[in-house]
Amino acid sequence: MILGKACRIVWGVMAALFWMGQVGADELVTGTQRYDRFERGEQVLFANDFRQCPVGEMPTAFDDLSGVVECVKYQEHIWVAPAGKGTVRLVKKISLGKDDFSVDFHVVPKKYHDVKLFFDLYDSDPLRSGSRPVKTLEFSFEPMGCKLSLKGYGLLRKLSRCRDRKLHVAVQARRHQLRVFLDGQRVAATPFSPARPIAGFAFKRWGLDPKPYDVLLSDLVVAKYRHEEARPTPEKLGIQVSRSEQGLRLTIPEKVLFDFNQFILKPKAREALDVIGEIIRRQPVKRIIVTGYTDNVGSDAYNLRLSLQRAQSVADYLMYCENIDPKKFRILGKGKANPVADNRTEAGRAKNRRVEIRLLK
Repeated sequence: MILGKACRIVWGVMAALFWMGQVGADELVTGTQRYDRFERGEQVLFANDFRQCPVGEMPTAFDDLSGVVECVKYQEHIWVAPAGKGTVRLVKKISLGKDDFSVDFHVVPKKYHDVKLFFDLYDSDPLRSGSRPVKTLEFSFEPMGCKLSLKGYGLLRKLSRCRDRKLHVAVQARRHQLRVFLDGQRVAATPFSPARPIAGFAFKRWGLDPKPYDVLLSDLVVAKYRHEEARPTPEKLGIQVSRSEQGLRLTIPEKVLFDFNQFILKPKAREALDVIGEIIRRQPVKRIIVTGYTDNVGSDAYNLRLSLQRAQSVADYLMYCENIDPKKFRILGKGKANPVADNRTEAGRAKNRRVEIRLLK
């Protein structure tokens, strides 16, 4: 899923509000969410920590090397580093297919002076002049810190203190998505359907005034996954699905989307709403009715307002992050109306706090 400008604004505001005190301690560990923790492919095709490369020698693990490069020792580990001021390019030709592969490595920024490190994926021969990358990951090392960006996606992460810090960077192609991870945590996922199988990759150090030994690279691992990744089902995410002649009804409990008495989407709500977005795109939907409900605790006015705000939050995500046509939406808040369980028990009240999405044919 590409996060367009509108989606980044909507999701960014929601995330900022959420982290400003609306989240419990258990929600801070977002790396435990499904797909948000990097897992390398089981079948390793290539791995090199450069321990066999003598200090001062050129690395032999790449198929092409341009610029001045040598192996160096830092913190009792061997790294590949540019030894001059010019542009450096390291190319690896390797067949990865169109999906189900991973590439990960460690990088250490040593100097801040407006220099960039690019990681390019190619669906044509990366050794051939004129080949263009299909995806580019960019590290910027600037006086104020580091930035990680993905071309066509935008800024992924800022790091104010990254000098001399070993960073683990990974890309993963699964279910026609390219996911980017920093230190094991996912920072982006974008659609990925190359026209041809991936044929290799390249690292490039470039800058207006690059310095020798300004960035270190090591622990490069390329792998394939033995099995396709299973698509998450609505039921496993806590979403109830019912069918009728008019279409589908999707019911999402409060706990999947919101904290109690809040209307800001929780970070982990994204996974459920992404699945709902896929369901909507697979259906011949003419109308989408998003309705928020509460339990009977609190005043009628408060519950009506909260239920409408929750429905609006869900609809905003589907419109701006899943690119569902806004003209199809109708957004309602019905407060404590239409309970599906007994409000006299906590379990019943929890069932009544929900958002329903009706997909009408």
